[in-house]
Amino acid sequence: MVRFTALLMMLVLVASASTGAQSKGAPTLVIKRAGSRAIERAPEASFSGDVRVERLYDAVDPSHSSGGFVTFAPGARTALPSHPGGQILLVTAVPWMEKVSDEQYNGVLPSPQQQPQPAQAAQSEQTAPPSNRQQGTARPSGELQQRIAPGLASLTDDVLFGDVWTRPELSPRDRSLVTISVLIATGRTAQLTGHLGRALGNGVKPSEASGVLAHLAIYCGWPIAVSALEVYDQVYKTRQVDTSGLGAVSARLPTPASEPDRASATRTELGTVSPQFVQLTNEVVFDDLWRRSDLSARDRSLVTIAALAAMGDDDQLDVYLRRGLESGLTRPQIVEAFTHLGFYAGWPKATKALAVVTRTLGK
Repeated sequence: MVRFTALLMMLVLVASASTGAQSKGAPTLVIKRAGSRAIERAPEASFSGDVRVERLYDAVDPSHSSGGFVTFAPGARTALPSHPGGQILLVTAVPWMEKVSDEQYNGVLPSPQQQPQPAQAAQSEQTAPPSNRQQGTARPSGELQQRIAPGLASLTDDVLFGDVWTRPELSPRDRSLVTISVLIATGRTAQLTGHLGRALGNGVKPSEASGVLAHLAIYCGWPIAVSALEVYDQVYKTRQVDTSGLGAVSARLPTPASEPDRASATRTELGTVSPQFVQLTNEVVFDDLWRRSDLSARDRSLVTIAALAAMGDDDQLDVYLRRGLESGLTRPQIVEAFTHLGFYAGWPKATKALAVVTRTLGK
């Protein structure tokens, strides 16, 4: 399930209980060290879901004002009771969605079927978890699909999220790797925001997600990778990802047993045409990129075959399918990855990729 944290600073100003109240002395200055204040669960009478409150200061006569730092987990909300003395809300980190309608503002709420959906959900199915319909919450398809293309909405709800994303042949983490690879490879950054967040929620580490971007720069081209940078930046900021450690250097992965044969074949095929290209292929792509430990060899294989299939580069799949098996992917996982890919790159791309599987790995 995609998770994000919305942080709201709530300063509640309550009217004085009696007019003309007089100060009983000079105000007291209280200094507390950051992190020393207790964090409590918000009262259920005013909040629903997982809401945590760090009390910044309590009411002191005669102002009766108080302040707190409130953290909302996904789906959590507040009743926002009235405050006769006024209320100040400082939003410090939250994706802003659509405007509040006049009906909502005036307290006339539409039925649940007519509730407006967040902007991203209205564009596509990208942010809703697979089990939404079973939980009785908003449908993954979103209001726009349901209103404009009900057939598409049905496929989104019943097939894509009601079946495909829940199939055990491939883990949710692997499905997310396949999906973001397809979206990056095909330049569909509008849908990448939600699925990158979903990937992080499904267990893909930020270092791994960033590793996907660097890997696909080689296989899809620099413009493709650079075009996705702003989406990554937006998602990382929303999820408060610490990017300072993404460039940390760690031990390289071992060289695959098949690598000498692959390097020799590349020199034989292209050495007389472009020796410099052969050098870059062998040294930069395979002796550097493929041995970086921000992605496992298995994950690199999964990301690579997903991107190649999405771009229609089926003539390149053979060697990477064999490399995938060598690095730990199974044939059923590869088949399921291409089945999943059909929903994000299109059925013809998936059909051609599966034909290569049959030709290369057998039926």
